[in-house]
Amino acid sequence: MVKTVHIVMQGKGGAGKSLTSSILVQYFQHADYNVQAIDLDPTTPTLSAIRALKAVPIQIMDGDDINPRLFDHVMTRIFEAPETSHTVIDTGTSSFIATCSYLAENNAFELLQEADVRVFIHCPVCGGAALDDTFNSLLAIFRHFPGVPLVVWLNEFFGPVTKNGQSFEESNIYQDNADRIAAVMSHPKVQAGTFGEDIRAMMGAKLTFEEAIGSNDFNVMARQRLKIYWTKAIDRLDGAAFLEAADLEAAE
Repeated sequence: MVKTVHIVMQGKGGAGKSLTSSILVQYFQHADYNVQAIDLDPTTPTLSAIRALKAVPIQIMDGDDINPRLFDHVMTRIFEAPETSHTVIDTGTSSFIATCSYLAENNAFELLQEADVRVFIHCPVCGGAALDDTFNSLLAIFRHFPGVPLVVWLNEFFGPVTKNGQSFEESNIYQDNADRIAAVMSHPKVQAGTFGEDIRAMMGAKLTFEEAIGSNDFNVMARQRLKIYWTKAIDRLDGAAFLEAADLEAAE
């Protein structure tokens, strides 16, 4: 039986890291998976602020460094999770370099994999002005963790994820690391003044999609747009190759 860890990492703020983490937890809850959420963001703990996700906040930073005893607690929670469970970990943007270094130096992912825990790193990259910064973070993850499969999330809220006229799948970073990429997912571009504003309002109110869809604090059209977005997100994850592979391995 297999446990799975999903750790969401990105060194550029505003790239969609917390949205990615929250959608993963909400999907696992919706699909009746056994899921636990852990929030390691020291400055903007968005995941644990959404009460319905039941994310456990763990302040792993001690100044500019990782507190090893507190990170030990994170690993213990993973190892003590039920079989076939999923653990979603939202890491901090401000602590991205320290977290990467600590995980690599302590062979944390190798330890999990040796214990038959599946590990996926999820990294959002976004279009627009932050494209280069998010690509640099993705490259850093590839360098630090050569044995860990990645799920790349294309965040198109700020524009298409293209460079020099090439799509992400046509880029050198994809071509050079295609064997490491378990899936390419997306946060598709939406109208900023409607869907985008509704999602920002939902996150600002610290609600899940299902809570916001059922809340009278959102008008009828806002609730409809959130329902459309959430339904499509579920459909994308229902067919996600990395989840299908994890389910098959868990069933063996």
